[in-house]
Amino acid sequence: MSTVGEAAILGGMADHREVSHERLYLRQPGTERLRKSAAGRLKHMLSTGWRETERWHAENYITVRMERTGVSPSIGKPPRYTPPEPRPPRDRNPRGQGGPGRR
Repeated sequence: MSTVGEAAILGGMADHREVSHERLYLRQPGTERLRKSAAGRLKHMLSTGWRETERWHAENYITVRMERTGVSPSIGKPPRYTPPEPRPPRDRNPRGQGGPGRR
């Protein structure tokens, strides 16, 4: 049995929504026949959880609006990598010269 406070907290959480506009090029202008790479891209996005919401037709391509919802991607991000401090400069020859004959 949930209390009112728990329901308010759970109901207040927003879903994460991703939106992408993909330009899919056509084999022939003015048709619906997609190029192989465009058809593969569309098939891949549909199989990975995206859904098509709108289409806009142009002469040589179709712009497709794709959406998917789910958990915010910031939850699973790894911590930021901080680069190590730079090394101190190397000791140089007092005359500033070097080479194979140096001992």
